[in-house]
Amino acid sequence: MAAPAPVAIFAEPRHLRPLPRLALVIFCLISIAVSSRQMLSNFSQGPMFADFRIFMTGIALVESGHGHELYQFPAQQIAQEALYPQTRMAGLLPFNHLAFELLVYWPLAFLPYHQAIAIWALLNLATVFVIGQLLRPYTRCIAEQTGVPIALFLLAFYPVIYGLGEGQDSLLFLLLIALSLRSMDKGYHFLAGVLLGLACFKLHLALLLGFFIFLLGRKWKAVAGFASGGALATGISVLIVGPGLFRDYFTMLRKQEVMTPWGFTPWYMPNFRGFFRWTLRHYLDPGQIVPVVFMASVIVGIVSAWLIVRKRVPEERSLLYSVSVLTTILISYHLHVQDLTMAVLPMLVLVDWSLRHPIAKSRFLPFWIGALAISIAVLYLYRIAAEPFWILLFLTCYLALPVFVLWIVALRTFCEARSLASPAA
Repeated sequence: MAAPAPVAIFAEPRHLRPLPRLALVIFCLISIAVSSRQMLSNFSQGPMFADFRIFMTGIALVESGHGHELYQFPAQQIAQEALYPQTRMAGLLPFNHLAFELLVYWPLAFLPYHQAIAIWALLNLATVFVIGQLLRPYTRCIAEQTGVPIALFLLAFYPVIYGLGEGQDSLLFLLLIALSLRSMDKGYHFLAGVLLGLACFKLHLALLLGFFIFLLGRKWKAVAGFASGGALATGISVLIVGPGLFRDYFTMLRKQEVMTPWGFTPWYMPNFRGFFRWTLRHYLDPGQIVPVVFMASVIVGIVSAWLIVRKRVPEERSLLYSVSVLTTILISYHLHVQDLTMAVLPMLVLVDWSLRHPIAKSRFLPFWIGALAISIAVLYLYRIAAEPFWILLFLTCYLALPVFVLWIVALRTFCEARSLASPAA
């Protein structure tokens, strides 16, 4: 029997009319303006209102010849108070990344604080446009149908602007993910692994991504590249800190939540840990909530792992990266709003895929499109809604809900992409 003819799954591009396009641009500009108001407030209020001081503290310790004490709380306290006397009242915010990342921030350490963080923000702003270019192959349909630059969608996402105001490295992390994806698509698997390995300054996030994308995806050259990139990052860190790096670094991570609890407030975290710690606080003790978080994380992790291993990776590797990024966000132990920046990649990829496959075989297509639209709308509207209700800014844990919905949509899209690649199956 002859195989059935493939179902047409691509639609002719339908461009937005001028009025909806203008409305979309205005919405993005309003979102940028509202988020920028908070960013400028952080700038004006000084180093106690931004994470930028942690990097300057690390550099100050290394420059003063105390690199071997980089991961010791007393040494960081002294160094940070010398740089920013307000630390005595506000509390220490320690540097807790691998030391090699300090090389990126080093040139800014010679400038006054406000100049340094402003230059870092401008560099990150340029990074947004670079990321927009890197994502062009995965956002062509969005660009064609809306006529809106992808960089504008990136900037309209609150965590991106929030990261600029904090002087954080979240955009650098997203840049390495995007570069890794492009390298993987071009067949440079080893390079893709190296690039993601260099993202180990956010160690727990990079390890989870490497596990889901490369190890479960059976990309062995990429696994080797990831190990090489991680080894390079670790080697440079050892040169900066000394052989005590391994002992001091993991000892610091183990103790930090007790020593500086203000940096680990769970309900600021848009992941399972933050969501369940906040929503169950009146019903369970913190110790009883831990198993709930653990089980939810295990279930999501296993489902993603099973899908990647059993269904195999579709030709569109951007879907593999999307599932892995969303899984990492949900099950990560430590995650703040700026880390949610990486969610913009799966959002754009999933929207573009839906636009390119509007007649994909599914009785529940309107449901999935609705779930995708609502979850993205919540993530984008969150900061605008928080403008009159500032309490929302302190309950970012609820953003785990739209991320979870996005994760479900990503799983469905991953499966459908595989089935569409084999229409005769």
